[in-house]
Amino acid sequence: MRVLEMKKDSRLLDAVHLATRKLATLEDTEIVLRDVLEICISAVGAEGGTIYLHDPATQTLTFRHVLPQEVADKLERMDIPDDYGVAGRVFRTGLARRSVFQDGPDEAQQEIQDRSGVVVRTMITVPLQIAGMPPIGVVQLVNKLDGEFNASDEMVLDTVSDVSTLAVMHSRLLEHGAQIASLQGMGRAAHDLANKAGVVMTYLPDFERNLAGLRVQLGDSADDGAVGMYLEALEDNFKDVLVPYSERVYRYAKLISDLASGKALAPIKKDQSFAKAVRVAVEYLESQARRNHVALEFDLQEGAPTFEFDDMFVMRIAENLVGNAVKAVVETIPDDWLAQNGGDIDATFGAVVIRYRYLEDHHILEVEDEGPGMSTATIRQILTGKARSAWIRNTGSGLGTKAVLELAATHDARVSIDSKLGEGTTFRVDFPQAMSETGAA
Repeated sequence: MRVLEMKKDSRLLDAVHLATRKLATLEDTEIVLRDVLEICISAVGAEGGTIYLHDPATQTLTFRHVLPQEVADKLERMDIPDDYGVAGRVFRTGLARRSVFQDGPDEAQQEIQDRSGVVVRTMITVPLQIAGMPPIGVVQLVNKLDGEFNASDEMVLDTVSDVSTLAVMHSRLLEHGAQIASLQGMGRAAHDLANKAGVVMTYLPDFERNLAGLRVQLGDSADDGAVGMYLEALEDNFKDVLVPYSERVYRYAKLISDLASGKALAPIKKDQSFAKAVRVAVEYLESQARRNHVALEFDLQEGAPTFEFDDMFVMRIAENLVGNAVKAVVETIPDDWLAQNGGDIDATFGAVVIRYRYLEDHHILEVEDEGPGMSTATIRQILTGKARSAWIRNTGSGLGTKAVLELAATHDARVSIDSKLGEGTTFRVDFPQAMSETGAA
């Protein structure tokens, strides 16, 4: 009996030690969640498990991680109502529950068993919570390797849950603080830039009047010789460069400022060519992509019907998606690849395809990369606006993809992602030709 108690104490100490280390981590929440699940599985000798976090907005337990990895590869998103099955009951009551399925699994576990191929024999479900506080999620472990889950396992997990929950909350606070700092910095810089661009724009009418006055003063000589040539060049540069680019800088800076401050977005929609807006936006990124050994390939339906949209919003969507796609390809470049190619700085490793089609009253933008691909969990985080940068070599806040969702929503556009680990990713933004007045200026 004493030996069993010592083993239990040892498991508890080891698990609490590992969980406590997560309190000092600077890692993002998703990494912490996966590590917490791994700690729990090891602490009680389970075959595997799943971790859910609660989403108060949708009253669901969101499926975040499953281990072992071979099981994770078979499971798609399996969010469940927060009162459904054993997980729901444990979340609602805050009480752990042990289950033995001698006559087969219940309805909720049957679905997981059918999709994963894992036969569930025994299970223990514990709330992720700090004593005296509401749960933030649930950990569900299956198939104890040496018998059935017992009271000792429950006690170990209850203690580990306290520390692990604190680690998750700590990680969330760090993440939230970093995003707030990033947003505030972006907002201040963009607001300052908008003010400066606004000053330039206030002088444009005077500049235009002065050009017109100069032409009048020059009289007939305004159309002759070198004087006429220089005057015409000034007028062309004013009309084709200074005016549109000043307006674009101002609108772009104001858009970033509004996004950073959480203001309602007010697109200025005009009937125009979608393909042209996308090409103009992406061409700015070509030199950056080349420096990173990535080729940008255009496949745009130039003759598609025009429709009403805000070109600045669409350009920002395209820039974000293509910029992230380039980062994804860069992530897969081996460290010694450039040396293997003789140090050729112009060598191309991979490509990003920017595709646009008009199909059945829908304008569809696709950005396809040859990067490492994404898990279903990552896809879910992006589409719910909860993603952080996934790239090791190119860090970021993850705020860009959230901006894409917000910008698309102002045009009633739908964002979707096709991706598998190791097979690249395609982002798709579907703009309907006939839109509602959502977000209209």
